[in-house]
Amino acid sequence: MTTRWMRLLAVLLALGLVAAACGDSDDDGGGDDAADAAEPADDGGGGDDGGGAAGDVDLAGAELSVWGFSSSEAEDTQLSAVIDGFNAATGAQAQFQPQPEYDAALQAALVAGDPPDVFYVDSGRLPELVDSGALAPVPDGVISDPDDIYGSLREVFTIDGTWYCPPKDFSTLGLVYDPIVLEAAGVEVPTTWEELAAAAEALTTDEQVGLSFGAEFARAGAFLFQAGSNILNETGDEVIIDNGGGLEALTYLDDLFASGAAATPQDIDTGWGGEAFASGASAMTIEGNWIVGFLDTNFPDKEFAVAELPAGPAGPGTFAFTVCYGVAAAADNPDQSWALVEYLTNADGAAAWTSGFQVMPARESVRDGWLGDNPDLEAFVAGAEYAQRFQFPAGVGDIQGVFNEGFQRMIGGEITPEELIDSVVEAGEDLL
Repeated sequence: MTTRWMRLLAVLLALGLVAAACGDSDDDGGGDDAADAAEPADDGGGGDDGGGAAGDVDLAGAELSVWGFSSSEAEDTQLSAVIDGFNAATGAQAQFQPQPEYDAALQAALVAGDPPDVFYVDSGRLPELVDSGALAPVPDGVISDPDDIYGSLREVFTIDGTWYCPPKDFSTLGLVYDPIVLEAAGVEVPTTWEELAAAAEALTTDEQVGLSFGAEFARAGAFLFQAGSNILNETGDEVIIDNGGGLEALTYLDDLFASGAAATPQDIDTGWGGEAFASGASAMTIEGNWIVGFLDTNFPDKEFAVAELPAGPAGPGTFAFTVCYGVAAAADNPDQSWALVEYLTNADGAAAWTSGFQVMPARESVRDGWLGDNPDLEAFVAGAEYAQRFQFPAGVGDIQGVFNEGFQRMIGGEITPEELIDSVVEAGEDLL
């Protein structure tokens, strides 16, 4: 086995141990400047011809496989229908093949040198796949109107100035609240940290906590952004949680939990923020747009509304959870594969795929049409303008676990915010 493939095997084995995060994707760790994150890098990939590669590639009879994880039967059916449209338009024979054990299946296929033609790449796994040489960059001109894709989402899949894959959709975090409970308590929807703390306190009773969300970076990290901080800087080569903003955010959260106005879902006998909110154990929660499908299916009578996360001293902040369509560096049919990716991610494809679901189209031109069908979810879409990646560089992902463990100990009263920061800085310096 060559050194390159030994390296790829080691990376993929590590990836198989990474747990998937809530929602449509799992890891995206953003930079320390939301405005910079909204500007795509000059990556050389993608063109403005509006037609992509499909018109220039012979697709008649092409047998193409699309691998991904299965979210639900309805979503599998929807994607298959979009791919059927590609087949009808081109004469190809493409097929969506959901993998029950996706990470293990993709790992085995890549190591064997027999990858699927197109496959899901979670944003958190991108750095490892790029570092191993497993992914092909986006060729020049194959993706129509790339500037129509939200800049923050293109940036998620751009490493060292190279764009590797276009997003299929995205999710963000928002403040989900019960409007009936807020109105009864005379509480306005909070828009700042101070208002959030006051609202959470006013909504807390013997039967209900004001705010509940998971004790993890995937939720608490948004407060770091709102204070002008993060675990790592935008280029991922320096720990910045000790820049002052990190302490401000963690102190705020420590005080919020210590006051009793906030609690983890587990502390109120629920499994996650969506269950805590739906059951009435919390009046507000911080979750992504996936909560809407959960509520519609399991709690159809539950009243809810969504607002953007309250802004901190440095402004608004949220995560971009997203997955792209990737093509392997060792692809047998790269031109045909990219033609399929273009079809799935252009404006028509994005509209077709996200119709009827709470995942959001990655293209700005599709925004208004999607919101016409989902008017109550505008706050989630608004987050795309300043969302930051949930992603760590290759070999540095363990720092997230250090943060999570420390955050849980902090809100449990075992350590101080300063001690949490010290542990993250020490771990980050070792990993970097």
